Amino acid sequence: MQKQEASPLTKTALVVEGGGMRGIYSAGILDAFMDKRHRQFDGFYGVSAGALNLVSFIAGQRGRNLDLYTGACLETRFISFKRHVKGGNLFDLDWLFDRIQRQHMNINKFRSQLRDKTFTVVTSCASTGYPIYHTFDEHFELEQLFTVLKASSALPMIYRNAITIDSRNHVDGSLADPLPVIKAAEDGYKNIVVLRSRESQYRKKASSANRLLAWQLRKQPEVAQLIRQQYSIYNETLDSFDQLKHNGITITEIAPDRPLSSTRSTRDRARLVSDYHKGYSAGFSFLQNLDHAALAQPA
Repeated sequence: MQKQEASPLTKTALVVEGGGMRGIYSAGILDAFMDKRHRQFDGFYGVSAGALNLVSFIAGQRGRNLDLYTGACLETRFISFKRHVKGGNLFDLDWLFDRIQRQHMNINKFRSQLRDKTFTVVTSCASTGYPIYHTFDEHFELEQLFTVLKASSALPMIYRNAITIDSRNHVDGSLADPLPVIKAAEDGYKNIVVLRSRESQYRKKASSANRLLAWQLRKQPEVAQLIRQQYSIYNETLDSFDQLKHNGITITEIAPDRPLSSTRSTRDRARLVSDYHKGYSAGFSFLQNLDHAALAQPA
């Protein structure tokens, strides 16, 4: 039997969650997609580390994310608890993004792959608390792209400065919209594949750490409120999946079946590599199941 072709009217979006160093898991999934030449996506949505992972995927640069997580991200210049205790940034995003821009990004391939497609990166507006969606096509400006990518990763607990874009301050997109599935559905996508860095059943809980951070950021009330309510924003986003499915949207999650070994700030290379391979296996299994389902369809 031949595989049944998808309707040309059915658009598929790929949404990738952030999570700091936990993003190594979706990096593995995306490398599996590249190895199996699975690129049937019409739009891409990324938050924080997830958005950065998508840059390499769109450009077809297999292994680039793994090199980043186990290379530059493990250098003492990037993550420094000592610097953070002294009032500096836990993650030196300025250094990292300067390094990323200079290290072998295939700009021409990235641009060509966005022909008739879009790449949307989420940030959170520091003055309103609303999510901002920055959409790039093949005509993007490189400096603007990397400024938005850095802003999408600028979580206040790891990077103390907001990023200015178009005269407004922006912080990490996961605060206002950790999984932009609703946005993808609003943009007309009927099939949405979601790459998670947490288990499907995971739900956030209110934490004393977030309450303390919110108090420390009380001079930025909208950001403080986002941090204070982060657990409910995250959980409500996941709860919205059921309503979207009821409205005819197909949502497929690829998620770890148990908590990853890596945390947001892990510096243990062995743990990172292990989680990368878990992601790769999950991506490979997903595509095998997809092939089997297609073969089971009548010709």
